[in-house]
Amino acid sequence: ISYGRGTWLFHMLRTMLKDAEVQQGGRKAQNSADEPFVRALRKVRQRYEGKSISTRELMEVFAEDLPPSLRYEGRKSLDWFLDGWINGTALPKLELRGVKFTPKGAGMAVSGTILQEDAPKDLVTSVPVYAVTAGKQSVFLGRVFADGEESSFHLSAPAVTHKILLDPIETMLT
Repeated sequence: ISYGRGTWLFHMLRTMLKDAEVQQGGRKAQNSADEPFVRALRKVRQRYEGKSISTRELMEVFAEDLPPSLRYEGRKSLDWFLDGWINGTALPKLELRGVKFTPKGAGMAVSGTILQEDAPKDLVTSVPVYAVTAGKQSVFLGRVFADGEESSFHLSAPAVTHKILLDPIETMLT
């Protein structure tokens, strides 16, 4: 069980970092060596080669170049991920409520609430949010911190958006 959870947590961390780079206005890396996750692993290897490393030290290396969109409460730290996901056992159920679409300029403003059920009240989750456009294509909008049972969000979306999805490509352990 632990091995499976650990694999999912590394997958979550990798996709969070890739999404954050896109959310910052960057683009997804053309090859895996350019990914933020791989760059951090390279740092870990250089710094700890032949030495022991703790989970906290590993998370500290990943936090060194942590993008603003993954800084819970503005802190350049992955403590929220370490405490809630690595040291925790939760498998939350995520649900959308009260989604509203409002035309805004050439696009759409989207707001709503993310419910995080079957989880500790202090679990913090970085949730990928996607829009479904008229052509039924999913478009990544950004990540939202779900903190506790209910978290509201406000994002910009393409004008042709007609539906919002949480983690449609299943990058989270839920």
